[in-house]
Amino acid sequence: MQMFKTKKISQEDLPISEKTACTIGNFDGFHIGHQKILNLLKEEAKKHNLKSVVITFDPHPKKFFKNEDICTITNIETRLAFLSKMDIDYMLIIKFNEQFYKKSPQEFFKFLKEKVNCNLIIVGEDWKFGYKKSGDIFLAKDLGKTFDIKVISVKPEIKEGRKISSTYIRKLLKEGKVDELQNYLGRKYCILGKVVKGSGKGKKIGFPTINVRLPKDMCLKRGVYAGYVIIENKFYPAAINYGTRPTLDGKSEFLEAHLLTSLKEDIRLEYIKVIFEKFIREEKKFSDINQLINQIKKDIDKIKEVLRKNESS
Repeated sequence: MQMFKTKKISQEDLPISEKTACTIGNFDGFHIGHQKILNLLKEEAKKHNLKSVVITFDPHPKKFFKNEDICTITNIETRLAFLSKMDIDYMLIIKFNEQFYKKSPQEFFKFLKEKVNCNLIIVGEDWKFGYKKSGDIFLAKDLGKTFDIKVISVKPEIKEGRKISSTYIRKLLKEGKVDELQNYLGRKYCILGKVVKGSGKGKKIGFPTINVRLPKDMCLKRGVYAGYVIIENKFYPAAINYGTRPTLDGKSEFLEAHLLTSLKEDIRLEYIKVIFEKFIREEKKFSDINQLINQIKKDIDKIKEVLRKNESS
């Protein structure tokens, strides 16, 4: 069964036979600026009877060059869920490699026309493209005339005198400031993830968890958070932990959530959405299990207090 309305495709699925309206970028943060572009894409696609396509890259181009520490804000599942909610038709994930990187601006536009069937492109006015980012919005509009592609540029969104960017959102996430993100995302920070079987160690100490598989390079400070888990459209208050669980095993990073209210046993868990409300404390290795259990109890009391205050405000 197709879980997402937006269809995920790759270069192997090209060319697209339908005429399309396209936007290009990583859309990792899915912040207010991204939403502005995507809403316009949806409007223009509908107006001109085109299919809407979001073109993104794997890996992130900055990761490919290894010249900057770029962590992941949202996983692919979360982005697909957002795009589906906006009725975007396709998410095209292009494998970013040396061959693709070396495309000139002209070759890139030829690819958009011949392979993606773009008739219209919507991008931010600071968009750069082609080999060594040699193309800008002015060249894009000139090439648009050559390839019969209409190019529409969008001004950046400004909030509190600051341009909204994925870079700033990464900074806030690394600092654990999830409660500040709503100003820039237009929503609570959340992750949609596939449920995976855990080791069962949480259950053994009295705090069973639901575990979610995530990319290894998430932009999220390790530690405990107050938040909610959405299962079948119902909100469950939860103690959320992101990290390596150093007291229990200290191995790979993963996300786990302990529900503070009971879950119906007949519910089949495949995907859950985790919503982050507030950072509670940093990850810590305790000297023994009893210290960990006592701390978890304190964490849960604090989380309940935080969620009560949020709900009453």
